[in-house]
Amino acid sequence: MDTPVRRPYRHGNLPNAMRAAARAILDEGGPESVGLRETARRVGVSATAAYRHFASKEELLASVAAEGFRELTAEMEAALNGHEALKRIGLAYVEFALRKRGLFRLMFGPILVERAKYPVLNDASRAAIDLMRRAIGGLTEQQREDNAEILGAWGLVHGLSSLFIDDLIPEDRARALAEEILVHAQAARTENRPAA
Repeated sequence: MDTPVRRPYRHGNLPNAMRAAARAILDEGGPESVGLRETARRVGVSATAAYRHFASKEELLASVAAEGFRELTAEMEAALNGHEALKRIGLAYVEFALRKRGLFRLMFGPILVERAKYPVLNDASRAAIDLMRRAIGGLTEQQREDNAEILGAWGLVHGLSSLFIDDLIPEDRARALAEEILVHAQAARTENRPAA
């Protein structure tokens, strides 16, 4: 009887597979549940193979968070067609949080505080935040840095998103409620804008 020859497992793109597995773990149990060994096990490779691409769990999480920020930026950019930028970008932000709860929690959790250690994460998060700043519009880059209107708009959509994903407001009401709140915020912003 012939015994099948076992060949070493070769993965086409291990970093992408690791990020996908980490995202699945995030959805199941949050950032604390993600580990390099468990992620490698799910992908079907050894922990040694995982360490060739990610030096630590934190590096893997930073890579996943950067991927999330790029996706959030793309979704907000797609929402910017037309008028009512605050409402449209806000709804895209809330929808992203509702669909990708684990990823959203990671992106805005403790890893973000240390984003300067991870240039890829730092760049991706800055791009998302800058898009929101530009969407509010009418300000120079210097004015956008610490503008109360921008911080208020970001705080509004981020706060709503957090309330929804933490189930403090039932999900079946979340989207309609977010739209209603953002319509009022957009109207208030339009009313208070000085005439050109």
